[in-house]
Amino acid sequence: MAVITKTHALNVLRRAYGPDYAESVKDQLPDRLDLDEPKDTAVLYKLGLTPDRLVSALGGEY
Repeated sequence: MAVITKTHALNVLRRAYGPDYAESVKDQLPDRLDLDEPKDTAVLYKLGLTPDRLVSALGGEY
């Protein structure tokens, strides 16, 4: 189970995609993202992100 907090995800998004992008999506992210949950991955896809890209930006492998 790969669960990250909204704060952590926003920090990664700021580093990876810039502060403007992170600010533009922050209200669309849930408080926790479970990368194994279809509803959470659907949110990421809607924002143009994939679990693989987010985990990769975190320095891990999915």
